Amino acid sequence: MSYLALYRKYRPRTFSDFAGQEETTQALRYQVKSATFGHSYLFSGIRGTGKTSMAQVFAKAINCEDLQDGEPCGKCPSCLAFESGAQMDVMEIDAASNNSVDDIRELRENARFMPASSKYKVYIIDEVQMLSASAFNALLKTLEEPSPAVVFILATTEVHKIPETILSRTQRYTFKRISQQAMMRRLAYIAKEEGVEAQTEALHLLCEHSGGALRDAISLLDKTLSLDRSRLTVEQVQNSLGLLGRERIHRLLSSAVEGKIEEALEELSVILREGKELTMIYREILAFLRSILLTRLVRDKRLIEGLLGYSPGDATEEYDMLTSDQLDELIQLFDESQRSLRFSLIPRLHLEMALIATWEKAKGPVQVEVKKVLEKRKVEPIKEEVPPPKDLDDYTPYWQKVLDKLNASGDIATYAFLLEGTFEARSGDTLLISFGPDYDFHKNRINEEKTNAKICAVATEVFGTPLKVRGISKEDKPLNPEDRLRAFFGQDSDKIEFR
Repeated sequence: MSYLALYRKYRPRTFSDFAGQEETTQALRYQVKSATFGHSYLFSGIRGTGKTSMAQVFAKAINCEDLQDGEPCGKCPSCLAFESGAQMDVMEIDAASNNSVDDIRELRENARFMPASSKYKVYIIDEVQMLSASAFNALLKTLEEPSPAVVFILATTEVHKIPETILSRTQRYTFKRISQQAMMRRLAYIAKEEGVEAQTEALHLLCEHSGGALRDAISLLDKTLSLDRSRLTVEQVQNSLGLLGRERIHRLLSSAVEGKIEEALEELSVILREGKELTMIYREILAFLRSILLTRLVRDKRLIEGLLGYSPGDATEEYDMLTSDQLDELIQLFDESQRSLRFSLIPRLHLEMALIATWEKAKGPVQVEVKKVLEKRKVEPIKEEVPPPKDLDDYTPYWQKVLDKLNASGDIATYAFLLEGTFEARSGDTLLISFGPDYDFHKNRINEEKTNAKICAVATEVFGTPLKVRGISKEDKPLNPEDRLRAFFGQDSDKIEFR
């Protein structure tokens, strides 16, 4: 006898055999038990969640001659015929290869006849979304008013492609992704039936890589057991699925976090030479970072083991220098890097750059903490004290400080007006700024009361003594400071005291 695949050998035969679809099984079992089932159903959900198997068990149950609390007995002639494949009244149709209007017309003609040996004739149409528009229209009337002894069960993975007219005439049941706990229980049962000693962490790895599809998990189990049918270990699963394992991922990631980029890139080269896939490496890195983050956030060790499927151990303690925000940034970094793989001419480059960026993100806390300490201690830069000028030669550089301070304050207009002038002299408490004949507008502007008040305030702050600022006109012939002041003040020039 040829070998029978595990997913076929352990295909559910009763409602209680299903894992993770409790709501659907309870509803259908009650309908069978109370004989209140409908004439058309739609089972939707991702692959490997039990849609076709549920349809077969439901078909067997409604034809069973000796129901056991809503479950098929498995011993009556109808159940035995179903198990042996001799049941002629349950027909499974693949809509992917029988999707024309002629196929549906033939189905309609056959549905008019009474069952050959059972109570009900059941049509299971798998992948029903593949039917053509004409085929759906041909099926519509039959679904609406079928023969009393006919039940239709439609199964699909893409319910959005089903016409609303079809959806409105069926009872719809959505098959959700199967939880890891439910899958692990089913895999443990299969392993026990096969006489296999299975490690819990090994089963968790299989479930984690199944994508919520139990059939995929059982197929992965079957593949792994081809190496050794007496026991199931983590190493077997890693070898079968092409995984690196947490120890190697830890070596790769810790080297990047510590800034040992050469070691990280060398380790990556060895991994790739072994034929490991980049997508699997990304997946394991993200799973490892997730375990670190969960260990940081969740205190209950039993809850962590339930979420991860294993005990994280002491490896996560080596990443205590990373904050939760940094871990979140690293997860986003590798996730975004993985997303861009399919658009890259050199996919390996994305992972190498992500490892290099890991060091950049990991060394951030040192700088951040130093900044926080400085802020906490209120460390402020020491301001240079500006002594007041003592003689005329000192005034010009200090006037430049006035200009700089105005510019820094954001008063760009006043700063621009003053740039066109030249510091000439100080007379008592007044600073004289000269403007050429073409800049009378600038001179008049700085002499305006509001603008002049701003300039005077800044000059007083810089020079350390109360000062006034006045704009004057520059003569065509250069004058010395004393003559320039006498020309400006006119008859009051005798009162000027020159220092």
